[in-house]
Amino acid sequence: MSKVSLVIFTCESREHLMKATYDSFLARCNYAFDQIILAVDGHVDQSIISYINPDLVIYGYKRKGYVISIKNTIINIKSDYFFWLEDDWNFHTKVDIPCYIDLLEKNPSWSQIAYSKYGPLTEEFKVQKLADNLYENINGYSCNPGFNRTAFVKDGFYQMDSAKKKRDDLSEIGFENFLTSYASENGKKCVLIDPVDHTAISHEGYLESTPRNWHMISSLEKKTEEHLLIFPKPSLWRRLYMIVKLSKALISLSLRQLWNNEVYELCFRVITLDIVKKKNARTETDHNNSNG
Repeated sequence: MSKVSLVIFTCESREHLMKATYDSFLARCNYAFDQIILAVDGHVDQSIISYINPDLVIYGYKRKGYVISIKNTIINIKSDYFFWLEDDWNFHTKVDIPCYIDLLEKNPSWSQIAYSKYGPLTEEFKVQKLADNLYENINGYSCNPGFNRTAFVKDGFYQMDSAKKKRDDLSEIGFENFLTSYASENGKKCVLIDPVDHTAISHEGYLESTPRNWHMISSLEKKTEEHLLIFPKPSLWRRLYMIVKLSKALISLSLRQLWNNEVYELCFRVITLDIVKKKNARTETDHNNSNG
């Protein structure tokens, strides 16, 4: 069988999700990958890197966005195929690497085989059956956990990088949308697994999503220093009102953490995040002062 890599994508402040995802994945997959690559967007605690112990770390010490992280990572994949794993999934089914890689080898027009997070597929997803419990994905390319043909993703990102210099209309298109169009234009199929009678994967980090801006092709060019929100920029009035809500929430959480472990863990994460942010700010200030 061709060589297969495991490629993991994470970003700062999500170490708790990454560890849970990795543990869940290992519990369902005992395949010996030829290479494990960990792509980090921003700063993460060194302990999570040591825990995963990858063969290669693609480290962006300051957050620049998911698209840039992917672009910098895929050029380092040496295997014919790779398993795409983001940091916020839980696995409920066996991850059969040999089975699905064999299907990709036998079907050169298939660009990927991805897991569905919705459980058994409904009839609307079963438009074109390609094999047993495998259907063409009506939504196109997906970065859900799944098996990918390396050459397709590399070529797709190369074409995307080239096209953005010529087409202004690509600015606010997500990279998955571009890869979907690229697959369709080149006769490639994006395949979705029907778990039949269970939910194969669940998305655990949907409340801590990467800002949508960083999924856009335009993020390859933007060099903003401002944090990108996952919702519209709030007015001054909404920010002032947030002080009131935070004050009330602080009192409530301070009391509830005395007997509720989940609330205590939430408080711990907030405090830790605050410490990390202050530490990073001091480090950046010292760095700028030394350069000055």
